Amino acid sequence: MSKQSATQPRRSQRLKPSSHQTPQPPSPTPLTPQNITKDHSAQSPPISSPEETIHEDDLCPICHLLLHPPVTTTCNHTLCQPCFAYWAETSLSQRPLQVVSIDDEPADFDASDLEAKCPMCRTLTTARLDIRREERLRAQYPRTWRELESEREREREGSERVQTLTVFVGNRHREVDAEGRVREDGASNRHEWTFFVKSSRDDIVEEVQILLHPTFRPSRVIRQRPPFEISRLGWGVFTLTAYIVLKAGYSWASSDAEDSPDGAAKGMLPLEWTLDFDGFGGKGSMGKFRLKVKHDREWEGEDQEGARDAAEWARTVRGYQRDGRYAEEEEEED
Repeated sequence: MSKQSATQPRRSQRLKPSSHQTPQPPSPTPLTPQNITKDHSAQSPPISSPEETIHEDDLCPICHLLLHPPVTTTCNHTLCQPCFAYWAETSLSQRPLQVVSIDDEPADFDASDLEAKCPMCRTLTTARLDIRREERLRAQYPRTWRELESEREREREGSERVQTLTVFVGNRHREVDAEGRVREDGASNRHEWTFFVKSSRDDIVEEVQILLHPTFRPSRVIRQRPPFEISRLGWGVFTLTAYIVLKAGYSWASSDAEDSPDGAAKGMLPLEWTLDFDGFGGKGSMGKFRLKVKHDREWEGEDQEGARDAAEWARTVRGYQRDGRYAEEEEEED
């Protein structure tokens, strides 16, 4: 069925998880375990720098810098932790949308703990810090280690502006009879469903605007605090759109993002979900998204309470304008 156009802030595009991730780097030439785990010997030619001489097998096979810090995969390949985290997060973007049970809970995203294909042999693997090797490298290459430590610190400060969120969009479901009693025999065509949006960072979500099928009244519902959900009775499935509006100082790192009603650039992201009455034994299901947001450092130290008050007033004005109960006063001519 077609979605409502009169009240919709802007026509949305169906979200593709791959459009919110960093583009995948060129695939490195696969190496064998013998090529990257050989021991130090006179036959292994060293790689020299003006400061220190670094052996080839102490270099990350991805970025070709000193392993800082070294992590080893379950398939016995070693690379630096930033490269594996980047690779794991990028690999995630190639996976199709994951549909999961409604019992799952969103959690903070940590790419270093993610199971992903090894960039060297493409085996599904995880990686753990090699503490003993880190201690040896720190002692063997102190100057290079300090330089990389400073560089990584600057990179971390910059990366703090970009955060990855886990967002669930889906619905719970059960069949009920005309009196509202739950039916488990599948004989009823009356469905009670709850559409919801759950995030691992609800603290940065200003509001969620939910657009229903135009046959519902009202067909546009705004939730300004968790839980961001709405329950209804119906007979068929249709596609809903949820606009997730971020708080002041945050924006979506996505090509699908739109300016928020308050004028914040890329402050609003539309996500679509088609109601599911059959998934997981008829309980419903939800889609799991990994999405990126940017934090504007210029907002640090600003009066957050004042910003919230301004946003609240702007929402009130929008509501009055939408209902035809408010119009800006025109200036009187002299």
